[in-house]
Amino acid sequence: MIRSNVVAAFALGALFTLAAVPAYADATGDVRVAWQKFLGLSSYEMSSVSGSHSVTVDLVKPSSRHVRSATGEIISIGSDFYLKRGNSGWRKLPASESASAVANFANMESLGRKVNGATATDLGMKSVDGETLHAYRVTETGGRQVTVYIGGDGFVHRVANVGSPNGVRYSKFNAVPPIHAPM
Repeated sequence: MIRSNVVAAFALGALFTLAAVPAYADATGDVRVAWQKFLGLSSYEMSSVSGSHSVTVDLVKPSSRHVRSATGEIISIGSDFYLKRGNSGWRKLPASESASAVANFANMESLGRKVNGATATDLGMKSVDGETLHAYRVTETGGRQVTVYIGGDGFVHRVANVGSPNGVRYSKFNAVPPIHAPM
């Protein structure tokens, strides 16, 4: 349950994680520049709130993740996968179960590479949660749209569905400490 919620909560964010940067030549070109910059990160944190469900994910390259929500935690390091639900202790999942769970994370992160054909429109500077960010409307080839907010550091700070209050926030660029196995 927590695994599917995490994938669903971050699939959109991962798809457009790198969809924009401060304007240089054109908005669509900025999308590509931001994508390359984001790919160079060694770590970052994603957080999302959807209704009453909030999830935070720390990612450390090449393959470590720590997912936290009100219902539990997940840590994956390479192909090792650990699960903690509620107040229960940690348990390591057998390889047969962890392979599909790790594949979900890998798929989630690879979605962002599918921005080919997307176009971006510069929306100018916007204030979001007290932070001034450069906003872009990104339209993928199928017509789906998201708004991407870029900080002065050139990193994506937020991605939201157009017309939706929910979104994914990004922070702690290159500042997430190493993730270790809980047991």
